[in-house]
Amino acid sequence: MNHGISIKWLVILCMVLGASAGRAQDQIFTDDSGRVETAIFYGFSARAAHPTLTIPVGGDWVVIGGGGFTDWQYHGGYGSLLTASYPTDYSLQSWTLKAKDHAYSDPCVIYGYAIAIRVKGLTRQQLLSYIQLTQATSAWTAHPNVTAYVNAGYTLLGCGFYDAFSGWGNMAVGSYPANNAACYAEGKDHIYSSPAIMYSYAISIRSYIPGVGNLVNAIRTNWSGYSNWPEVSVSAPYGYALAGGGAYATYYGYGQMLWKNMPTPRGEWTAGSKDHHRSDPGYVRSYAIGIKVIP
Repeated sequence: MNHGISIKWLVILCMVLGASAGRAQDQIFTDDSGRVETAIFYGFSARAAHPTLTIPVGGDWVVIGGGGFTDWQYHGGYGSLLTASYPTDYSLQSWTLKAKDHAYSDPCVIYGYAIAIRVKGLTRQQLLSYIQLTQATSAWTAHPNVTAYVNAGYTLLGCGFYDAFSGWGNMAVGSYPANNAACYAEGKDHIYSSPAIMYSYAISIRSYIPGVGNLVNAIRTNWSGYSNWPEVSVSAPYGYALAGGGAYATYYGYGQMLWKNMPTPRGEWTAGSKDHHRSDPGYVRSYAIGIKVIP
């Protein structure tokens, strides 16, 4: 049974209560072995031109992914675009998101979700010893892009990114699993020149854990229709627990950028992109990464 709350009611609740960094656990997913559990924790930022949100998790959970969306559509705004979604530090106790308006003022709230994992029979410290965080850094350029790779003997769980800009701003175009062992991230400036550095993050787990078994992943994807503001969702593969995901916006002119890249309490990964002050319809692709144990 799904005990999660809908995004609509989460938005209403957040408006009533005011800003919060979270930690509210919304849903737990289990792989078909019953050994791996992943959970979604949610929170929301203060309303700001450049909102930031950090979502902590507790207990024996280890953060492996996350994402969120900005609420520009709820108030008919110009748009607020994602600039970061990444593990806060190597302790893997929280996930951080950042966004910004661009060219026209539009203060927004980030509604965010962190995905965490636990494995039956392992303490948090034991599980953490089997998890790795790898990072790659792009060149400083108007359209930065870079791929972070998983080390041999590890299985990809989740992807993250940080578009480090100054000036007008550089916003996310994509952050997604390039394959079963790599995470790609891409950004772009828009209308006004604003080079940046893109950081891509890959979170992985040892492919074999004694006493647990072999951990394998699988990735599903789905494309949106052609639109100025395309959105699409995809569910984790059957028998796998949702571990991470990503999104990629395609465009043919001025550009499409991400405002939504997130897991949902339904076990899906949802992606949304938009053109911004210059018409440029396109597509967005959503990715869902699932994890399971093969004894």
